[in-house]
Amino acid sequence: MQKIIFTLILLSLTIFCFAQGNYYDSVINLTGQSLYTALHSLISTNTNNSYNGSKAFLFQQLDNVDGYVTCIYTGQSFYVGYNYTGSTNPNTEHTYAQSWFAVEDDPVRRSDLHHLFPTDSNVNSARSNYPLFTVANHNSASVYYSYTPWQSYRGLSANGYTVFEPADESKGNIARALLYFNTRYYDTLTQQNVNMIPDLVIWNEQDPPDAIEIARNNAIYEFQNNRNPYVDHPEFVNRIWTTPISDDAITSPPSCLSLSSITPNPFHTLTVINIKSQEVRKAEISIYNLKGQKIRTWNQTLLSGSTELVWNATNTSGTKVPPGIYLINIKSGGETITAKVLLN
Repeated sequence: MQKIIFTLILLSLTIFCFAQGNYYDSVINLTGQSLYTALHSLISTNTNNSYNGSKAFLFQQLDNVDGYVTCIYTGQSFYVGYNYTGSTNPNTEHTYAQSWFAVEDDPVRRSDLHHLFPTDSNVNSARSNYPLFTVANHNSASVYYSYTPWQSYRGLSANGYTVFEPADESKGNIARALLYFNTRYYDTLTQQNVNMIPDLVIWNEQDPPDAIEIARNNAIYEFQNNRNPYVDHPEFVNRIWTTPISDDAITSPPSCLSLSSITPNPFHTLTVINIKSQEVRKAEISIYNLKGQKIRTWNQTLLSGSTELVWNATNTSGTKVPPGIYLINIKSGGETITAKVLLN
């Protein structure tokens, strides 16, 4: 059976190259707002509005391996056979919570398989509609579960809001699902005072699509006639959200904040981050590694014009960090900028 599954994945990867075909030709050279808007038009072709049909496909075919499905938050396997419809346990997780829908009870949003996953019903209830974001302290958080293959957490963010942090093994999948949903429907990714985008950008970097996620995207395309572009092209995430763009980009006013330069980049000893603002404003500037761990934070007052910040490749405790790719995240006044820097 393992040989059959491996063959199916190889076949799906072949279909992946074929299925994309000319799908992205009209957007492949775009960036920022232009790419975001063009992707919205490109992927707005799904019309499936049968939630029962989506659940049946999810549990009976899409995520079914030899009669088993896997919880997106715990990695726990459930035997469901081949006729299960997700009515008890496990059930269906809407990563973009239904209570967040801009159009209440919209059947197309509810049925969109790109953001639906099997989950332990108890963990689904625990996640509720909390933002998917980093929990500041795992030791004081509720864990789901210590005995399962993966661990997710519910607790407080660094700013004191209750959030739900998915397991490391599924962070990339969830990030791409939520960014897809925002691009497809223009529904906001700021919920309960938490802007999820900075963490989603990081999760997309640290957990890239694997063969299973690519195969899943192909199967959903066959079922509902649209693709998740961030699975096919995860680099689109940085091309959109490392350019100043709010998640309500279509109606937002022009950005007052920009990252002018990171010099030098790559760097060895120190680098200078140059931030431009049209007004005096407070900002939080953070450095993340590719595991999604925040290693350094500054609370800075930006001047009207240019503000320079020097990073000497140390963490909060003053210890030198190892060479690698790091993400610079700037938050100010509801705007977020993320950029990469390479430490040699």
